[in-house]
Amino acid sequence: MGSMIWCEVALWPNCSDMATAICHAPAFIDSFHERMISATQSKHRQGIKSMFILICWAIWHERNSRVFNDKEFFFRQICCFIKDEAREWAFAGAKALRKVRGNAQVMS
Repeated sequence: MGSMIWCEVALWPNCSDMATAICHAPAFIDSFHERMISATQSKHRQGIKSMFILICWAIWHERNSRVFNDKEFFFRQICCFIKDEAREWAFAGAKALRKVRGNAQVMS
């Protein structure tokens, strides 16, 4: 499900460069991160770095929910969680994330 989440976020208006990294997903997260950043336009790199942290955190949060609370979230719920968190982070001052989000209506 993790790769599906990355693909969904790559549909956001200014996140399409992430698709290059997703198509060539390596076995290690640090290589994936490096590939994703290098595939991104320089004006969106800081926002993509924030998005990377947010997505990893959302996946970790869902995993902990399964393990410790025996509660599983569906794909759409996780995507909505990411969208809502990105909006809150941008509202709280993550300006670079705001640029990457665009209008972010795709995940609604």
